[in-house]
Amino acid sequence: MDRIAARAIEARGFSDRVQVIAGDMLGGPLPGAHDAHLFSNVLHDWDETVVRRLLQASARALPAGGLIVVHEAFLNADKTGPLHIAAYSVLLLHACQGRCYSVAEMESWLLEAGFDTPQHVPGAAGRSALVASKK
Repeated sequence: MDRIAARAIEARGFSDRVQVIAGDMLGGPLPGAHDAHLFSNVLHDWDETVVRRLLQASARALPAGGLIVVHEAFLNADKTGPLHIAAYSVLLLHACQGRCYSVAEMESWLLEAGFDTPQHVPGAAGRSALVASKK
């Protein structure tokens, strides 16, 4: 995955500004002294305990003002839909430890971990992002 990401970054002309670091996100501290951490279509694979631990690890590693971007298929804040995301969440319950989390859940965990007010950014194909900066 890291080689694919590095090639895509290079093809877009950002190799001088973006660094890809391979590692075990569950096995140790996350990389420090960087501007941002991106979790894209990853957190839904893990249960709440692991998700919260990863968000806290990101907060410990990032400098003040560093960004976290959580890109996922989120349920809406009150968990009433959208239907296609709820159906995907049911599939995840059978395939991994996680599920689709709601915007409200992820916002509360980001705040708890030490990030400022997350901003919800709509995306395509049922995905969106929560972006927050470390306090």
